[in-house]
Formats: sequence, structure tokens, C-alpha cells
Amino acid sequence: MPKPKLEDQRVFALAALTAAEAGIGEFISMTDEGDGAVTYLFASTIKGYLDWRWSVTLYQGEGLEPTVSEIVLLPGENSLIAPDWVPWSERLADYKALQAELEAQEALDAEEAEGESEEDEDEDVVDDRTQVIDLPEDLESDLEHDEEEALTAPADDEEGITGEGDTDDAGPRPPRLRGRNRGRNRKKKD
Repeated sequence: MPKPKLEDQRVFALAALTAAEAGIGEFISMTDEGDGAVTYLFASTIKGYLDWRWSVTLYQGEGLEPTVSEIVLLPGENSLIAPDWVPWSERLADYKALQAELEAQEALDAEEAEGESEEDEDEDVVDDRTQVIDLPEDLESDLEHDEEEALTAPADDEEGITGEGDTDDAGPRPPRLRGRNRGRNRKKKD
């Protein structure tokens, strides 16, 4: 019995792939798998799948029409692929180990900081918060005079402003909320 033409099979593989998926590029290669199975590779033009290939495996027994065994998208040599899967239990164990290491490091840092503070107490410590400033005599007397006036002056007697007149400048009264009024009305009705 005559062998099927490989060119006809390639056209059939391309037709099967076109019917099944989109994003099909040029023909790349063909591999004879033996026992009537042949695999055809086509470039993928799907965005994000650079250097990936469509693989179509056909089977054609003696005297039979070719049939599609498999259509799959496979990575090429330069394809971007996801990293190997790691079980959750292993990832969790790694996370817990990292947390324990960080806690140990924090405890070590705290001990070092405590040791440094004890060393500082032994030395003569100068308080940086108190600072003496030498002022010229004329500024010094002006400051003393201003302090005395501030202590002896009445709080609200600045050039005609009194506590009573302040309420006029406050502006209109803010509106009351309706919910607040409803509660009062309910109490009156009951």
C-alpha cells in the first residue's frame, strides 16, 4: 500500500489547527513519531507567547484517512515560562523560617542598643536640650519688659475688643440637622 503524502498531511494538520485555535504562524518542522504518527510544529503569533509553537500530532494507519491525535501549545528554546511549582507547605515553611530569623535579628539589635545605652550612662552626659544664648544687653532688657507686660495685661482688653463683642462677629448660627429634630418630635408625640 502506498504511503500517504507528507505534504497532504501538513496541509491537513494546518487545517485542523486553524479550525481549533487562532494565532498560527509559519510551519517550523515535522517529526515522524513512528507507527503512523507524525507531529507538525507551527509558530505561534499569540501576544505574550514569544517563541512558543503549536504542535499537531496526526495518526494515519495503512489505508485510513489521517486523524488528529493532539493539538497543544509548547514552549520553544527562548520562551518565557513560569517557574516550577512549589507546594504551599514548603512556601509556608520558608516564610516561617524567615520570620523567625527576622525576630532573632531584632532581638539581637535590641540587646546591642541596650548595651550601648548602658555605656552612655557611664560617661558624662551633656543635656543638649538646654542651650544658653548670650544676647546683647539691649535685646535682653526688651525681652524682660515684654514678659512683664504679658503677665500683667488683662486678657481681653486689646484696643476696644471685649469678650461681649466677639459673639457678633461669629456669623450666622449653623443649621440644625433634621435627624436631631425628628428625635425630639417623636418624644413629644409619645
